Amino acid sequence: MADRASDPDTDTHPGTPRWVKAVGIAAILVVLLVVVARVVGGNEHGPGRHAASDDMDGQTPPAIEPVTAGGVGGPADASEAARAIEVATLDTMTFEPTSVEVSAGEAVTFEVTNSGQAVHEFTLGDATMQREHAKAMAHMPEGVAHALPNSITLQPGESKQLTWRFGDAGKLEYACHEPGHYDSGMRGQITVG
Repeated sequence: MADRASDPDTDTHPGTPRWVKAVGIAAILVVLLVVVARVVGGNEHGPGRHAASDDMDGQTPPAIEPVTAGGVGGPADASEAARAIEVATLDTMTFEPTSVEVSAGEAVTFEVTNSGQAVHEFTLGDATMQREHAKAMAHMPEGVAHALPNSITLQPGESKQLTWRFGDAGKLEYACHEPGHYDSGMRGQITVG
């Protein structure tokens, strides 16, 4: 009896041809290149899109423009803060406290702690800023960090600070835009008086 693996006339399932393997490898490389291109600069988020890059060849990095649309205010130095407000992110898709009051022109440091087991975000802004951030987050690959002056991402058990000088009187909110969190109601109200 002849060995079927060595008899090409009787082998009904020959090995995968080299050209099929080459096409498969090329397809994988194209997918990887597309992913890398999107992360590096293909959308609103990704490395180098919000923070100064270290590979500027001695050039002065571009300044991050303060977020001041609609009179919401902008980032401030922690030394300028008149007070600190402690905020906890919870896995019940809520913040504690659920609302805060600040004065127009006041600088406040939010001391945010992730008290849950899931990754959470603290993003400060008006309704337009929240929608824009949610849209950008929807296009960002999972696990890609981003640095914005009005947003921080917290791993479970992590604490971070965000200092903000508030602008005009009105209503703002802080929210989490991790997948499904905002839609589940993970937001808090800021009354600027």
